[in-house]
Amino acid sequence: MPTEMPLGLPFVVDTWGSSSGRRRHHHFLTHAHTDHLANAQAYPGDTVYATKLTMRLALQRVPQLERGAFVEMELGKRLVVRDPDGDFSVTAYDANHCPGAAMFLFEGPFGKILHTGDCRLTSNYVHNLPLKVEENNCRLDNVYLDCTFSEFPMFPSKELAIQQVIACILKHPYAPFVYLHCERLGHEEILLEVSRTFGSKIYLDRGWNLDYFDTLSLTVPEIITDDPTCRFQIVGRNQFKEIKETKLEERRASRQPDSLLIRPSTKWYANAHGQNQKLSLTEAEQDDSGVWHICFSIHSSRDELEQALQILQPQWVISTTPPNFANELSYVRKRCLAHITQENVPLSINFCSTSFEKEVYEDFVRRIPFSGKSPRVVEIYETWVDHRTFGLSMRVNGHISEHCMNMMGQAIMSEGSDAAFDMHVLHSEYAKMLQYPFQYQENISDDLTDQNQGYKLDNMDAVFMPLQMCKTWYLVVANFWKKRFEVLSPLGYTNELIREARSVVYNFQKAFHNAYTGSRRVKIKAMDITFHTISKSDNESDSGIFIMKALDLYDLEKHIFFKDSDAKGLREQLTFYLLDHKYNEKAPIMYKG
Repeated sequence: MPTEMPLGLPFVVDTWGSSSGRRRHHHFLTHAHTDHLANAQAYPGDTVYATKLTMRLALQRVPQLERGAFVEMELGKRLVVRDPDGDFSVTAYDANHCPGAAMFLFEGPFGKILHTGDCRLTSNYVHNLPLKVEENNCRLDNVYLDCTFSEFPMFPSKELAIQQVIACILKHPYAPFVYLHCERLGHEEILLEVSRTFGSKIYLDRGWNLDYFDTLSLTVPEIITDDPTCRFQIVGRNQFKEIKETKLEERRASRQPDSLLIRPSTKWYANAHGQNQKLSLTEAEQDDSGVWHICFSIHSSRDELEQALQILQPQWVISTTPPNFANELSYVRKRCLAHITQENVPLSINFCSTSFEKEVYEDFVRRIPFSGKSPRVVEIYETWVDHRTFGLSMRVNGHISEHCMNMMGQAIMSEGSDAAFDMHVLHSEYAKMLQYPFQYQENISDDLTDQNQGYKLDNMDAVFMPLQMCKTWYLVVANFWKKRFEVLSPLGYTNELIREARSVVYNFQKAFHNAYTGSRRVKIKAMDITFHTISKSDNESDSGIFIMKALDLYDLEKHIFFKDSDAKGLREQLTFYLLDHKYNEKAPIMYKG
């Protein structure tokens, strides 16, 4: 299934789930393969943007879409889309994938985003893209990239693969029938060349392949015939299997010449590559059942993706299909992902607790009230946490609650006069608004103003946003000093976390810009985003304790790197820190050092 776009964007591409439809009325469809139309019937009233051929093919598969509105996209023509949250433009480009397939370049308040859909981005093709003509004005912020076969190093060009099909047929002149097991949509170039080279139309059995007939009647009607005696025949998966298992055996038993079965595809080669088998990419390969395979791909190889990214030079790359194979590309590792290693940690940092801190911690955890009333134990300027919530969070393998994270943020901000820079830690309620803006009716921009935050955020050196995805904590930092956003994760990065973090950044940029329109100090929309790993832990329960300490230690320049063994000492340290905090109105005398 295609990857969801960040929630803060006013459009979706190729997805039709519940989050795609909520308050986003612009659905862009890159092409008409069925996996890109999954659940489209659930949104028959929305506006769909696609090329004319893709529209016609999509209506064959999902007739319910006819109830909505289609906006035809012409290749190379820029379209302005009106939206209540701000107009944006989109330009369609040929995706070199299947008939009707398009890539979309979106430009608006969110920056410049290229969504490739499914594509075959050879270097020659990318060099000839019209968007490169405006190279100086087309800095791409994000590319949503088709990485379907990014693990396969190299494919023959489409032209060479088609010639291999022709050569295979020429080597079998006595084959009475040539069965071509082609895809319903995407192999038309092969069929056209076979028809042209041998001066013959190609038979398609409607009874077996009605879907194929409907599609090919739109894409290549001139080469389709209903004459079953035709030597060249298109067969679908089930028909191909029957021919392979029965008809070939019958002809061999009667000592008649074998028919020729040809399967142009990539998956057979990709499977062999995964098993370290070396197959020829320059000529057809025959398997044990007698089928001839040709490596024909309508997706890019790894080498093609690397070359395309070097030409396009995007700031960030996200795979259009989970998992995020884009992170394995050399360009992404070198240009987009920043990883912090153990050698970057200052040697003077010691996360071991003192004997007194440990004693206070153990006593505090031992006396957690598991029933009845739980008294407040930390309260700083109206932010508070009770004994049970705090104790259960801080004990070993306890999940850090949002109340404890808010408490840590308040404790650090209360020491502002002692800090080396001005920082603001966003409360969890505001952070949730940035994660899930459509679940809240409030105007996020109003919530970021100095009246609601108590500070003018554009006077800060940084705004810290602790966030949870499921039970994993991570931190987004709006580093105004370094003019960038930084995402700090204790557990590395998944496609989902990267997508959510970028959505949070976009929503914050939009809300901040509206709240501080006249700000001369912070050019929020010009700030890039970087990603940093701050531990090698795989324990999601410890992610919160590492983020709490990162709030305390991060100096806007050097990230701290935590070890698994640091977690217990940090729990003891931070428990004592909050209980003993000089502004804690509930600090019991026994905890005073």
